[in-house]
Amino acid sequence: MTPQPRKICFVMQEATVGTHMDYVYEMARTLHEDEGLPLTLLLEKGNKESRSAWVTSQRFKFVPLRVIENIVFITRERLHGTKTFYIHYSFLSAITAGLVTKLFGGHVFYWNAGMPWQYKRSWYTEAYQKIAYRLIDTLVTGAESLRSGYMKTYGLKSEQIKIIPNWIDLTQVTQSDEREALRASLNLPPAVPLLLYVHKLAPRKGAQWLISILKQLKNTTCHMIIAGGGSLSESIIQEAEAAGLVDRVHLLGRVDRDTVEQLYQASDIFILPSHEEGSPHSLIEAMAYGLPGVSFAVGGILDTLPPEAAPYAYSYGDTESFAKGVDTLLSNQEEYWQQQTVVKDWVKQFDKPTAVQKFVALLTN
Repeated sequence: MTPQPRKICFVMQEATVGTHMDYVYEMARTLHEDEGLPLTLLLEKGNKESRSAWVTSQRFKFVPLRVIENIVFITRERLHGTKTFYIHYSFLSAITAGLVTKLFGGHVFYWNAGMPWQYKRSWYTEAYQKIAYRLIDTLVTGAESLRSGYMKTYGLKSEQIKIIPNWIDLTQVTQSDEREALRASLNLPPAVPLLLYVHKLAPRKGAQWLISILKQLKNTTCHMIIAGGGSLSESIIQEAEAAGLVDRVHLLGRVDRDTVEQLYQASDIFILPSHEEGSPHSLIEAMAYGLPGVSFAVGGILDTLPPEAAPYAYSYGDTESFAKGVDTLLSNQEEYWQQQTVVKDWVKQFDKPTAVQKFVALLTN
């Protein structure tokens, strides 16, 4: 008789329709519906509606009730035979599942692809996170370059850390042959080079460098598209006005997934001046759409880029070199096409079927 696969509880901290987290929800659905894993999905927050029996959304918003609801759900899952818990980013569920499995047995996988050791937090928050890392069994992160940081900061052993990069479903990537019409539909300027930034407007994502980079470009026809909301939006506008660049800066605010995909197709170069990156999903998406990128070489950036693109990843904060990299790609058509070809080929290793098989192996072995 073939042994039945172990039951799995997959937890997402948030699943809101039309957001970046849609691809994680799709991974859970694929593992359950296409790969046949006995998987239950818990959505802590968000508006993702599902009538599927395998999906449960937490109902309470009041924090104490949410915590109790979380504990009840995970404990019930364990008592009903679930021994494998996969937690995507949620410290609450990591702690709950860690405590429950310490009492009743089981294994907790926890995903985090950030670089939390770079930032100071309150003693309470830091203690809360360290408790979570002590209670989990396996950390899943997106890049080999992050391993030592987690080992040093949270006392994890190397064998407790598994690497699964972020992924993209390449079958869903389309390319428009009508770029100018697409730009017109997005109210973007025609026939000029477009730089694209898609991220939160926060220091961690390097939004404070955007106008400085644009100001240092030799190419004075280039425009910058900034898609995202955050604390630095007002300062970006003020800096652009002071530099006389406001006509070349298009601050779109938060946009939905469909618009992001259109922006990839309408733009020429993807820029990622982050201070913190693990396995940057936005960079993987940009490569899938054939966008050469310029970035700072932090975290897992070099793990994600092809070796041929590494010369366009600079030391953090070196905006002068960053701007020169952009100018090189804009002025050298042969180099631009070469980078475009390289990234479109390289990104195939991040295709969703590869990630699916890695998750199946992780959660069933």
